[in-house]
Order: sequence, then structure tokens, then C-alpha cells
Amino acid sequence: MFNIDEEKDTLTKELSEQYSQNIISMEEYERILEYINKIETKKEASIIEKIIQENSIEKNEIMMPKTKENYVSMFSWRTTNVKSINGSGGKFISLFGTNRIIVDNLPKGKTVLQVNSIFGLTEIIVSKNIKIINKTVPIFSGIFSPNEINRENEELPELYIVGKAIFGNITIK
Repeated sequence: MFNIDEEKDTLTKELSEQYSQNIISMEEYERILEYINKIETKKEASIIEKIIQENSIEKNEIMMPKTKENYVSMFSWRTTNVKSINGSGGKFISLFGTNRIIVDNLPKGKTVLQVNSIFGLTEIIVSKNIKIINKTVPIFSGIFSPNEINRENEELPELYIVGKAIFGNITIK
């Protein structure tokens, strides 16, 4: 038997998990939560469940590209121009160092850039003709990025930036 309150609780927990993992923004979280609170039928619940599942699938697609391009900056400074290879821009680790990443020419579609700054700095300089989706997580650190960057233009290449800053910084310019 379908219990509407249990279904709402389950959907709210899944949605909260996505927000806590930085899969969705606060605005998206609040919007979907409002829909969850208005659910009255099993069909409405299944529609919201599909939306939540699509968010998780999109996150997995973002993380899927594999690359052999690893760049580690340890107690040093490195500047790199990013090239998209099978949807991956590479993995960058700044450990007590600095990675300066220049992104100026990407093919249409998604390119994933994985960055981790541990007591370091990652500076990402992106051309204005690229849509940026920032999914980085700060832990005792800072992520410095303009709020909405070319979100409304669907024709532009997309740069997904994922990763963590732990006692370090990630700056997107």
C-alpha cells in the first residue's frame, strides 16, 4: 500500500543527500522540496523520484570520463593549457603548490576538470565562450567563483569543475 508521508520522507532524504554532496544547488533543492511537499498521488511521487534519479545519473556522468592526464604540483608552480580528451580535461592536484589551469578552446559538449587543492591553490582561467558548472566542495577553505557563468547559452561548450579544496583554495576567473 502506498503511504504518501513515507514517500515524501524518502524523497526528502534523497534530495537532502544530493544537496549535501553538492550535486544540486540550494535553489534547485528548495524548488524540488516545494514539489515534494505538494505531492498527493503516487504518480506525482514517481515523477519527482525520476527527477531526483536524473540528478544522480547526471552526477555519475560528470564523474565518468577517465584520463591518464594527471598533473601534480607539490611545493611548486605549474601552468597548463587544458585539452579535452574524451570529455576529460585532466586531474589536477595542488599539494602545498599552485596549479594554474588555462581553458580557452573546448569542443562542444561536456568536459570534466577534476581539481583538488590540499594546502595549495588551483587557479582556473576560463574563456568567456565556455559555460562553467562549478561542483567543487570547500573543506576549511575557499572556492572563489562567479555565481552564474554563461548558464543561459545552451550552444556553448560546458566545463564541469569537480573536486575539493582542503585547507586550500580554488579560484575560477
